[in-house]
Amino acid sequence: MRAQHNFAQLMAHVASLYCMNGSSSLSQQEMAELTLSIAYTLGLADATPEEAAQTLSADDPIALWHSHLAELDCRIDNALITWKRIVLAMPPIRNVALRDTLASIGDLKPRYDTRFAAHAVPCDIDYQLSEPIDTNLQGLDYIEAWLAQLERETMWIAQFDVDSCISTLERVCPDYRGLHINLYDLLSTHASELKLKM
Repeated sequence: MRAQHNFAQLMAHVASLYCMNGSSSLSQQEMAELTLSIAYTLGLADATPEEAAQTLSADDPIALWHSHLAELDCRIDNALITWKRIVLAMPPIRNVALRDTLASIGDLKPRYDTRFAAHAVPCDIDYQLSEPIDTNLQGLDYIEAWLAQLERETMWIAQFDVDSCISTLERVCPDYRGLHINLYDLLSTHASELKLKM
């Protein structure tokens, strides 16, 4: 009972904040999205009913929500640290989908609406990874998993001389710049032709 009351109180609080952004009333769809966002922020998306009830039995549900928002902010900062490592390590191999995706993730902080759409993936991710990310992951969980996989692929590519990578790509996939392909997949199948950095 306490958990239900706290969740209703938190929903009312978040809905009032949302309406301050210019909405006079909330549609059923908007309420559903806010519910998903709150559930994601509090870690309730995959929780059992017992776990959810325990979490929502806090003395102050609004303070609980704010503490979880602060944790999301820390995770955003850590994701951007990973993003920066990737950008610095990635050899200058031109691929439009990779470039655009990395640029989009670089704007993660202003794009990610943790208060009202924490469950949504806030970036435009067009670059295909060698191993697809679980599409059931939401919000920052997806971004973190995506970056972790790209970092593994990037560090493998970065060990090789960039000119040998480019010449190999030009031979096996002349339009590697414009196609939605994975650079790691193309290069790893021709690893014997690549030169290690001196």
